[in-house]
Amino acid sequence: MIKFEDVTKIYPPDTIGLESVSLHIEKGEFVFLVGASGSGKSTFIRLLIKELEPDRGRITVGGRDLSTLRRWKVPYLRRNIGCVFQDFKLLPNKSVFDNVLYALQVTGNAGGASRRKVTEILGLVGLGHKTANYPDELSGGEQQRVSIARAFVNHPPLLIADEPTGNLDPDTSAGIMQLLYRINKTGTTVVMATHDREMVDRMRRRVIALEQGQVIRDQKRGGYGED
Repeated sequence: MIKFEDVTKIYPPDTIGLESVSLHIEKGEFVFLVGASGSGKSTFIRLLIKELEPDRGRITVGGRDLSTLRRWKVPYLRRNIGCVFQDFKLLPNKSVFDNVLYALQVTGNAGGASRRKVTEILGLVGLGHKTANYPDELSGGEQQRVSIARAFVNHPPLLIADEPTGNLDPDTSAGIMQLLYRINKTGTTVVMATHDREMVDRMRRRVIALEQGQVIRDQKRGGYGED
């Protein structure tokens, strides 16, 4: 699903984003990306969605070499990547239902079948009873569930979660993680950047640790701080 081959990204004048990173993430994997602030996690994600270009190396996502992907095709790439963020990024003037439907509308899908998909996905994330509510009427955990529903409504082969539990309490975070785990079990590859040591230790999934832009550990079923 994802291949980084000797990827380097330097921010002017000489700040290292990533340095000589090579790794493969297979289809269907659940991978934690861990490291301190400034370790390269955000750079990794921004390169994946072609928000940044590497200075050296090759990135392949879903069989597509991003270096040869023309700019007008970038939106099509992103339609196959669901993104979940710490700050939810919900539209405040739209209901829960319409926030999720919007993800289909921007791809030209807004018919009856799309509305059924929205209903189904909101049931999956446990918000079938909140479809008419607005974001400011929801708890933080509920808002994140809407964000996940919106990212997953197109059933993308790849879901990227950037600190999705960063603003949530431990119990709510556990619920979000179980939801991401269920999505992964449907076959979607999940890459999650996080600082949550306890969550990583509990889940026992593959851990890729970054430090100063380099991969310092890649462990199949590791914990946050294991060697």
